[in-house]
Amino acid sequence: MKVILSGGGTGGHIYPALAIKEAMEKKDDSIEFLYVGKKDSMEEELAAKYNIPFAPVHIQGLPRKKINKESIMTMVELLHGLRDAGKILRDFRPDVVVGTGGYVCAPIVLKAQNMGIKTAIQEQNAYPGKTNRLLGKRVDLIAYSFKEAEKYFPEHTKKIFTGNPIRASFEKIDEETGREAVGYNSDKPLVLSFGGSGGQESTNEAVLEIMKKHEHLNFHLVHITGKEHYDDFIRRMPVVDTESYTLLDYSHQIPEYLAVADLVVASSSAMTLAEISAMHLPSILIPKAYTAGNHQFHNAMSYKEQDAAEVIEEDELTGHVLFLAIEALLDDEDKRREMGAKAYQMVNTKGTDTIAEAILGLVTP
Repeated sequence: MKVILSGGGTGGHIYPALAIKEAMEKKDDSIEFLYVGKKDSMEEELAAKYNIPFAPVHIQGLPRKKINKESIMTMVELLHGLRDAGKILRDFRPDVVVGTGGYVCAPIVLKAQNMGIKTAIQEQNAYPGKTNRLLGKRVDLIAYSFKEAEKYFPEHTKKIFTGNPIRASFEKIDEETGREAVGYNSDKPLVLSFGGSGGQESTNEAVLEIMKKHEHLNFHLVHITGKEHYDDFIRRMPVVDTESYTLLDYSHQIPEYLAVADLVVASSSAMTLAEISAMHLPSILIPKAYTAGNHQFHNAMSYKEQDAAEVIEEDELTGHVLFLAIEALLDDEDKRREMGAKAYQMVNTKGTDTIAEAILGLVTP
């Protein structure tokens, strides 16, 4: 059996594809995979890291309704991408193509649909992205993670409510293994702060403010800035105690850091929430205000309503507000344990297997 995976732009679209691959391999280790995405992209980098053959397609966003020079160029790139996709499909001859969102998966899934190849998509958010809303019109299977998403897809299409696919590593790594992997030997509580794979400017600014006011901390803050923000962050940050702060531009060791963390500060993408929840962790969520359909706000509020997380909106976020929220939670172990337990109740740990079985069922009923 041959399977094409595609999804990109952010880790929130790529890691679900990797989790689905992992679950499918457990059921059939003879499956041959190919990852399709944009050249010189995060998906190409991660495919290489996980030893998945990669094939590039031309693509730069989906066409906008307004016709201008940019939209025309986007259409031209999409046509190039469809041509690339056709060649990939003829050469690889997949049994099924799986898209996990982001505009990069549009050409390969659309072309597969046109060629009569089975297709499936996985939607992470309560408000589906533009690409999945387009692809969902003709897809053979839709796996969705929030019940609110179902209404955006055609009634006639086969749909399964699964929650988000999570890599097994998020459930298997214990604290001792995590400490060894990331080299953390301190007795201080560890707080992990990150704003998704690309970082979050508002959180970066708040952390810079904390650094300027608190050279030393009674906890250790591991902050991930995002690659494009890292150089500017380092240039602006003051001299601080290295026993109190660790600064990273990006990390492939999120499961390991989560295994060590006592508290997480993060944006509220669906995948981030699923991964935090799988590790039974309390969190302070800072939803990005500029996401499609404001889905991060709705994601965060669903956790707050269940007392599974605390929420600070970007327009209320300052270093002082964030610092006080961190200190208050670190001082209340019972509350952290309760929040972590309630977060775990909000994730479907069997969802990844369900998605894998449904995809396999498209080809081998």
